[in-house]
Amino acid sequence: MMPGNVNRDLKAVVDVAIQDYKGELLSFHCALDTGFNGFIALPAQVVQRSELVQSEVRRTLLVDAVEIFLPLYWGTVYWCGGVAEVPIPGTEQELLVGTALLENSTLTVQVWDGGDVLIEPR
Repeated sequence: MMPGNVNRDLKAVVDVAIQDYKGELLSFHCALDTGFNGFIALPAQVVQRSELVQSEVRRTLLVDAVEIFLPLYWGTVYWCGGVAEVPIPGTEQELLVGTALLENSTLTVQVWDGGDVLIEPR
């Protein structure tokens, strides 16, 4: 089970831990984005802080049909009591958790400022 909360902008937010290059865990507040089908996306400054190594540049199609190219990193994510090695695109935006991490889970969100977020594995 993974708890979170809804902020005053009505974004559902959870804490996600990522292993840095030294093997230490860094924890980040990430917004849940059900329109993003990846695992997790991190802004450049977070990628630099964790010193993830870029593996490639990947073509990405945004919701508004704009095509962009993003650097892709591989990282170890601690999620819902498990550990996964996942592709992580570097973005210019906020920290996001996508539906690939939510797969096989039940997501409950109380959509009001201070509401609860609960992710339960299947």
